[in-house]
Amino acid sequence: MHMITQSEIERLLTPSDYIDLIEAAFAAHARGETSPSRLSHLDSPPGEFHIKAAGLGGVVAVKIGACFYDRPATLGLPSIVGVIALFDATNGQPLLFLESATVTRLRTAAATAVAVRHLALPGAATLAVLGTGAQAAAHIAAIRAVRPIERILVWGRDPAKTARFAAEHGAEATRTPAEATRQSAVVVTLTPSTDPYLGLRDVRPGTLVAAVGSDAPAKRELHDDLLAAATLITDVTHQCAAVGELHHRPKTPVRAELGEIVLGTKTGREHADDLVVFDSTGTAVQDVAAAQALYTAAMKNGAGHPLPLWE
Repeated sequence: MHMITQSEIERLLTPSDYIDLIEAAFAAHARGETSPSRLSHLDSPPGEFHIKAAGLGGVVAVKIGACFYDRPATLGLPSIVGVIALFDATNGQPLLFLESATVTRLRTAAATAVAVRHLALPGAATLAVLGTGAQAAAHIAAIRAVRPIERILVWGRDPAKTARFAAEHGAEATRTPAEATRQSAVVVTLTPSTDPYLGLRDVRPGTLVAAVGSDAPAKRELHDDLLAAATLITDVTHQCAAVGELHHRPKTPVRAELGEIVLGTKTGREHADDLVVFDSTGTAVQDVAAAQALYTAAMKNGAGHPLPLWE
């Protein structure tokens, strides 16, 4: 079994690499080439554990993520920490052990970029980022790789942190979510909110809203009227129905899963003024695709080191 570090995860693959491999993973899922993506939640107040597993291309990955949003204030540590284990699917041999929060950050941003590539207006140049946590910077970099972003508007719950983040990323800080979203062609929601804060009146026609924050049953960022008016695209529909925005409005029609749009078997945006929502809950298929690519890159480049579990 091999192990790679957090810095190696960031160095071995570029943002564009992550976008391409996640796009391919969505397509593989749509073709039925993945084993069923499994998701479990374990409450551990004041936090929770997310456990995901999937198989793809001869390997299986299992991820355990711990989400404790008080950690930055109480321990001075990131709010999310976890691990991924990658196995050979044919014989069960453990292949790779790695830190998961960095992988999750990069593959989640890549998934959003795939949605932007296929669903945003071609000339979309203004981006609204709602939330200033670990996902925010990764999303800016990934979306810039697929659209000519010229202006970024940022909102966060902490005005001082928002101002610092905006200054660091050449963005403009806004006082409210609507101040950012009403000026933007692409909106990314990245908060752990349990109360919806973004509605139909807050977005303009033609906007793509990537709803990324909702990954547990209690979390929710979008009001009913926005979902009702939008063309809804999911990453994996059954998972969105369990923990995503779709969970809170289960009768909302789903146009397609993103992988079906990547393959061209279904359409997403049909008109320039369509409002499109991408319900992104983050799937184990993304984790296994990223872990497999990192394992291949590590072996090729001599990165990481053996983990002698059985000595």
